[in-house]
Amino acid sequence: MQNSMKIYDRANNEYQLVENATLMSIIQGYMEVNDTPCNQNFVGFNHNGEPVVIREGKRIHRSFFSNGNGAWARLVNSTDPAKVAKALKSASNPVIAFKDGEVVCQFIKMTGIKWHDASGKTFFLISKDEREELKEDGLAYITGISEGTYETLKFFAFDGEKDIKVPAYLYNEKNRKFRVGVNFKRSAYKKVQETGEASVAVKNKMVIARRAETGEPIMAHTHNSYEADYKAGDEQWVLEYVNSDSGSWTNSTEEFFKRYEFYAATEDGRAIFAPRDARYVWVHLFGDFIGCIPQWGDAMVAMSNPQINITNPDDVYACSYIEFYGNEDMDGAYVVVKELFIGAPEPVILEFKETLEGYLEATFGIPKSTISASNLSNFLRESLGVPEELDVLQGKIATALA
Repeated sequence: MQNSMKIYDRANNEYQLVENATLMSIIQGYMEVNDTPCNQNFVGFNHNGEPVVIREGKRIHRSFFSNGNGAWARLVNSTDPAKVAKALKSASNPVIAFKDGEVVCQFIKMTGIKWHDASGKTFFLISKDEREELKEDGLAYITGISEGTYETLKFFAFDGEKDIKVPAYLYNEKNRKFRVGVNFKRSAYKKVQETGEASVAVKNKMVIARRAETGEPIMAHTHNSYEADYKAGDEQWVLEYVNSDSGSWTNSTEEFFKRYEFYAATEDGRAIFAPRDARYVWVHLFGDFIGCIPQWGDAMVAMSNPQINITNPDDVYACSYIEFYGNEDMDGAYVVVKELFIGAPEPVILEFKETLEGYLEATFGIPKSTISASNLSNFLRESLGVPEELDVLQGKIATALA
């Protein structure tokens, strides 16, 4: 096996990734030399470029592999050369593909793949489409299933043998503790109810984008931290930041062109888009969470201190802290341009200041001189509350932004 390398699936089964030859001829040669059925595991591509995975002489479906050293990649169907060319455009895309007679590997080293509970049992965060694959290997997993909305979202856990109660917490490879089963939309509502605070931000970074193939595997990651693994739906675009190793993610065609406009084309034929001057309302959640973003195709995600976009009630999604704000190695994807107090926007306080002061003085005997703007703000929030339904909340946001 001169032209091969060892790779591993999630169950840590070892495979030979075969290069420069059709997979079936390799297996046939093995059987002729050893005069026994093939009991080794192989990954390769047939003459059309279709991926083939053989375990103990049987063909199985697997597409998620490691190099055994913490780096991961997706097995891509190479029957369409244009699709392979797209997948390999960026070195940050985790890909195993067949191109020009050879297997090309782009393994990306990432954390956030393997998780464990307090007892040390390993779990994988998966999309609902991967359940059968993990069950066959006796692997434990957690997934989210919905009808495309947060209101229908439910979480399920499997311990390798049977369905179990979803663990309250999981730990990543660095032993960091994450709360499992968060509903990002509900959590954002609750945060606004409790504090009335949010931020207005604008996009800060240009992206390279292309139309996604329906069913194309997407492995979203930010700054080498795995976030989600799912398949692109109809009418979606794949995005990645220009001059960044942040990986890729998807937007619907409608949302993408609301957020970006064409800017330029690169020498190798890729399209660059610049962010439009659109403003988005975000709520910052403090903590480490594992949840699901239904409109991403029921993809499970893990994020620390995420920002939650509540601008559109039908498109509430999370952005990792490091992607939003950046760090010493990368610029943030957004710039905060205004802080909001949605519970009682400043214009409301100023407009009714005298009326409120008179009411408090007449009703409770509180001298006007002791009533600050902050007191009035708290009074408004606690007496009027912040409605749970975002369509009502949108009215206050629009007033504050005006």
